[in-house]
Amino acid sequence: MAVVKANAYGHGSVALSAAALKSGAAALGVSSLEEGIALRESEIKAKILILGSIFPLENLEVAAGYGLTPTISSAQGLAQLVRLGRQRRERLAFHLKVDTGMGRVGISPLSARALLEKIAQRNEVRCEGIYTHFACADCDREYTQSQRAAFLPVIAFAKKLGLRFDAHASNSAALLSGGNALFDMVRPGLILYGLLPFEGAEKKIKVSPVLSWKTRIVFIKKVPRGMSISYGRTFSTSRQSLIATLPVGYADGYSRRLSGKAHVLIRGRRCPVVGRVTMDMIMVDVTGIPGAAIGDEAVLIGTQSGETITAEELAARAGTINYEITCSISSRVPRIVV
Repeated sequence: MAVVKANAYGHGSVALSAAALKSGAAALGVSSLEEGIALRESEIKAKILILGSIFPLENLEVAAGYGLTPTISSAQGLAQLVRLGRQRRERLAFHLKVDTGMGRVGISPLSARALLEKIAQRNEVRCEGIYTHFACADCDREYTQSQRAAFLPVIAFAKKLGLRFDAHASNSAALLSGGNALFDMVRPGLILYGLLPFEGAEKKIKVSPVLSWKTRIVFIKKVPRGMSISYGRTFSTSRQSLIATLPVGYADGYSRRLSGKAHVLIRGRRCPVVGRVTMDMIMVDVTGIPGAAIGDEAVLIGTQSGETITAEELAARAGTINYEITCSISSRVPRIVV
């Protein structure tokens, strides 16, 4: 199952879903009803699992109308789906989510048995999958194994009841950490996009980032020494400088936390971001770039003339993770599929 939630981690869900299916993915995973509908309206016909909970009943009805598979995590959710199946005179498919230690969404392993018994008795619904989610497959193998151990009896009991389903648990981190939790299906997300879920993962798998993020210089000005740049006057030039303006800001997903901390690539050289990142623009110092001009390509993430800026670098400078860097790239930034 290719996980394409959050607009395929900021990359563009429609294009990346099509690529994943062409490459052999059996299904797609999204976070919400809206994400699933967007794929259906783009003529994606594959199985789509909504990984988040859907309430109330009318939302389950919309999901059924679009052929989207919901996650059920409680007796209440099951009762609503049974009711809907009876109304539609269909046997509605779903996946059961078991919370083995994430503490987010899912029925507890202890409560799962009673719910599975109810599922086995109903003709209005069909349990196509049973799954859990690992909380720290990237950093705590012992805890991950304890989650797996809690999940195994649930699977065994469901099989004893005669249910036929795919069990799944492993995200990208679990796939690379070497734990024995592959089951019938896996749910890679981050590694599909050439990004790595933890430090040292590059020793496990070789990937190349799918995404480059680029813009162009739209304005250049010479400024004297002591000139303040951007809001709050947090930066002033220490010399006569050449300052370039780029049309990208925090409304595009270029984090304000990168103010005065990041670089962009212009003519193959690193140029520091100076002053605060604004909603629509950033300023960079191109004093040391011979010939820098309006229209020059500026690389925010990617490679230019052998120099590279990665999502991981921006994440470290912003105090976050690479997931957030790409997921934050907003819808107003055009995606160009090559």
